[in-house]
Amino acid sequence: MLSSRLRIGRIDHVLLLVRNMDEAVAFYENALGCDVENLLPKHAMAELRAGDSHLDLVDIAAPAGAWANPPAPGGRNVDHVALTVESHDAATLREHLRMHGVDVVEERVEAESVSLYVRDPSGNTIELITPCAPTANWGSITDIRGSQA
Repeated sequence: MLSSRLRIGRIDHVLLLVRNMDEAVAFYENALGCDVENLLPKHAMAELRAGDSHLDLVDIAAPAGAWANPPAPGGRNVDHVALTVESHDAATLREHLRMHGVDVVEERVEAESVSLYVRDPSGNTIELITPCAPTANWGSITDIRGSQA
């Protein structure tokens, strides 16, 4: 019998299904600041560096990416991916995203951070977490219509 609990060190990578590799890579490189580390055309894949972690992209619209198609059409295997942003505060991050034509679809304000949720060109939800000072909206969630939950 095992007596100690398994300890996870960190997330190594997340694999996202995309529908257009060029468009996806441009989004992750330009809007989110990731770097392409490896292209694997025989698998329709790109491996991107996201800080200390990896994001792997598979183009399921390409014949070589058919292996990654979900069993049910439109089926998803990830709700969202959360990335910590160290280079921007919330206001600067909002402006950066606006300059790249990226809409914030949801915002969550916590005691020490703000999460901005965006969608990549294939519809995957990406949570961008950045530090902030507590505000009057602490603990609130704002969806794309601007209403608070």
